[in-house]
Amino acid sequence: MITTITASAITKFLACQRAYYYRYELGLQTVETSDALSFGRAYHAAIEARNKGQTAEQAVCAGVTALGNQNEQLVATLSGLVHGYFSRYENDLPMATLSEIRFEHKIGKYGFRAAGVIDGLAELNGGYALLEYKTTSQAIDTDSDYWVRLRNNIQINQYVDALETLGYPVREIVYDVTRKPSIRPKLNESLEDYAIRLRDDCEKRPEFYFARRQVSVLSDDIERFRTLRREICYQVAANRKRQKRAATKASPWLCCNQQMTCTVCEFKAFCLHGTEATESEIPTGFYVGERNPELK
Repeated sequence: MITTITASAITKFLACQRAYYYRYELGLQTVETSDALSFGRAYHAAIEARNKGQTAEQAVCAGVTALGNQNEQLVATLSGLVHGYFSRYENDLPMATLSEIRFEHKIGKYGFRAAGVIDGLAELNGGYALLEYKTTSQAIDTDSDYWVRLRNNIQINQYVDALETLGYPVREIVYDVTRKPSIRPKLNESLEDYAIRLRDDCEKRPEFYFARRQVSVLSDDIERFRTLRREICYQVAANRKRQKRAATKASPWLCCNQQMTCTVCEFKAFCLHGTEATESEIPTGFYVGERNPELK
């Protein structure tokens, strides 16, 4: 059995094995995509459009197309942030990059393969740099621990490992981070006016919304990640074996039952009530689909 291990799968396994099972073993997905996930993809598409030389309005259109729904408030937020981004970096030329780099290669035993799609690879200081766009609701000022946690980011380490396999030894990571707005539409304020107010706020407080930082790649961090990924693969293989004699297929996959994890889990509606999803009993609001839709 060939198993594709993405950065999202690793992150999910570390958070909760039961959630990993539902998402990546059973292939369970929610019918509706969360606003946070939709917005992240849309914003990334808009910034990619800027890197291709498009105008702010064209970039917003690219983001709206990627958004894939008609949530007018999200569209207004996207417009305000994108125009603010263009204003913040109007004197900075987009970095020349190779974008949408796909990879897949063998790891460990039991037929596991690492796979993913890399945002961008840039030439920098005579070498290669991984260009990574992030949106976050956390503070991104210099003293924020957000930057410290990025050092052990699963996705980044997976990408650096893959690029080395592809023959692109990466020595630096360029983080281009945008903070999501804390302001919301006012009572009786049109969404168009809200988008303009958000744009103006971005121009008044650029350091609140936007930050870029270059971080060196440490070989020790990558080796620790490779060890972590390999051990997860072994645990997944072991859980599959235990399924053969378990009461239910979900039983070997431990449920974390921690508030911080469960609160944001897409499976909490039925999992917290002790209900197990199976291939023949799919909870309302879910369906069985692609196990790794992020690769599409």
